[in-house]
Amino acid sequence: MFAYRRTVFIVHPTESTVYTLYPQHKANEIVRNPIERIIQRAINAAERKEKREIKRINIRKAELSVERAQAELRRAKSESNRVVSEMAARIAEIDREISALDAELIHVQREKTNVMKSVVAYV
Repeated sequence: MFAYRRTVFIVHPTESTVYTLYPQHKANEIVRNPIERIIQRAINAAERKEKREIKRINIRKAELSVERAQAELRRAKSESNRVVSEMAARIAEIDREISALDAELIHVQREKTNVMKSVVAYV
């Protein structure tokens, strides 16, 4: 017995003859149910992780937006060149951190996509 692309081939043990071809589109419940539960747990875990990380990243980005606005306000109000340059540097630093958070967000979404693509092999 051999299997290839969801088709079972039963071959005679001594002759070069194929007895039967069985297309298998659904597995037996005894095998399918535990595997489906494992797959569903992996999907749920990936979704929970994505949701948790998206929330964490969005909260941090919101905090940075508030901090950036405060720095811009302080820079606009200040007449000191030192304070203006410090605030400009802080704003640039915040912008870099927001860019890093955006990249991290894309990475988290890719992780879930990779899990979902991997599930296809077992469905």
